[in-house]
Amino acid sequence: MAYSTALSQAVSILLYIHAISEEPCANFLSTKIISEQLNIPAPTTAKVIRSLSNAKLTVTKEGAKGGITLSRPLTEMTLLDVFLAVEPGKPLFKLHTDVVLQGKDTEVAEIQQKISKRFEAAEQAMRQSLAEVSLIDLVE
Repeated sequence: MAYSTALSQAVSILLYIHAISEEPCANFLSTKIISEQLNIPAPTTAKVIRSLSNAKLTVTKEGAKGGITLSRPLTEMTLLDVFLAVEPGKPLFKLHTDVVLQGKDTEVAEIQQKISKRFEAAEQAMRQSLAEVSLIDLVE
């Protein structure tokens, strides 16, 4: 299982916005500042922020005083929320089914079904684990 670095970048962006928003006179942060401070390329930062906004984890505002801010406190966001924002609709495990196995068709189908069930169980465990971690847990 391999995913892009977007998950860790998204978590970093959300934690950075949270930290800055706790300062007096905090307003919307520009993508440019976030990109520079976190050392994430600007196009990547914009893409990740777009994913976070689409998932309603952040709010963006256009214009001179625009930028990005959190849509709700970190106590109400989980690692699963962030994962689903940056990897929407993707299963954690992909089953390779284009394999020609030697044996009876029923045996091959049973083996593939067993593999699929194991992957589904692992995915459920992973999702549950991510859902149990709120982002505030990462900063306290």
